[in-house]
Amino acid sequence: FSLCDTREMDVLRDRRVRRLFLAVGGEYGAEALLVVLLTLTALDGGPGGVTAVLVAQGVPRAVLLPFGGMVSDRFGAARVAPLTAVVRAAILIGLALAVIVSGGISIPALAMAGAVLGIVDAVSYPASMALVPAVAPRDTLAQVNTGISGIESVGDLVGPVAAAGLYAAIGSGGALAVVAALALLSAVGFVLVLRSGVPSEEPSEISPRAFLEGIRFAWRDEEIRRPLVGLAAAGLLLIGPVMVGGAVMAEERFGDRALLGYVLGGFGAGSLAGLALAPRLAARYSPAVPSVAGIALGLGLVGISFAPGVAWAAAAAAMMGLVVGASWVAFVTW
Repeated sequence: FSLCDTREMDVLRDRRVRRLFLAVGGEYGAEALLVVLLTLTALDGGPGGVTAVLVAQGVPRAVLLPFGGMVSDRFGAARVAPLTAVVRAAILIGLALAVIVSGGISIPALAMAGAVLGIVDAVSYPASMALVPAVAPRDTLAQVNTGISGIESVGDLVGPVAAAGLYAAIGSGGALAVVAALALLSAVGFVLVLRSGVPSEEPSEISPRAFLEGIRFAWRDEEIRRPLVGLAAAGLLLIGPVMVGGAVMAEERFGDRALLGYVLGGFGAGSLAGLALAPRLAARYSPAVPSVAGIALGLGLVGISFAPGVAWAAAAAAMMGLVVGASWVAFVTW
């Protein structure tokens, strides 16, 4: 993993790839800031408020994500990605204005905004990913994917810390305005990608029957089923405690809820380091990796739970990020 590698710098000579990086960078940057800002803002309603907002955003996205892929297949990723990016930017602009004008926002209203954004994400994420092979020449696809993974990991590293700093400096309304600006930048990037010309896509079957057949195939294949079950369990058991428990811990134990951003920033740093290990791990398949990764993630969460200070919590989160950064790329490769 090196964005300075000559082959990976060569892909930037392609105008469509540059525009795609702009679009994806704005999208990932907005998402990295938003999840922390929603958590910090919802903490006014206590742990229950944080849980309600995160569930309202996460459940629609998780449930509708497969159907979002079907929408991209039906209407074309090059059309769906710009449209959903514009819708996301409009929602975030409205949310920022509402918070700035009123000086705050209720938990139900924040949860409703999160739910709508979750629906938009479920449609937009498959479309933006489907654009990669449509835009990038086949011989540069690996370099483009590396670049996008690097953008996402940098967002995981910088986003939480930036969100915490913005929240402390200009409040939730001003910080949400920055998120809206990044979302608007992403929309501009996707529109430019569409205008630069994307090869027409082959029609694909999008019937519910085809969708169910795909699920049956994945479940019957043990080598696919086991990592999927492990990833689902990790998401179910880890994301909630880290986001909700981490926010409460930052406020009650460390004295400032904004310190959650530094804990999550540690996760981003570990994830970025994990990408450097991922190619070696991916080259040597071992069915024991999911189990080892799960144990390491559990130990990391225990470390966060008992951390006496924010530096210790960030270090434990960095270990979790290292595991996720390395093992996720390996899972995708396998």
